[in-house]
Amino acid sequence: MDPPKFTFVNNNTLIVINQKGKIRQLFTPFNVQVLQDTAHFKENSWVVVEEIRQLPQHILIYRVINQWWPYYIFKIDVKF
Repeated sequence: MDPPKFTFVNNNTLIVINQKGKIRQLFTPFNVQVLQDTAHFKENSWVVVEEIRQLPQHILIYRVINQWWPYYIFKIDVKF
């Protein structure tokens, strides 16, 4: 099963599209699960995304506890 696709809208809005084409719009703040240990987070813990940005290379970053992190260290649990 393919993972959901994400589309950046603005600093407070993210569009999530599942493998069946269903769309869900998320607004900050929203919860994400940590996929790997970092200096600040334990794997499987839940944190709150405060803001979203898209880098020039089209990579999403999330602001969590006033620091920027790449999207791929987190999992979004979206109900469609």
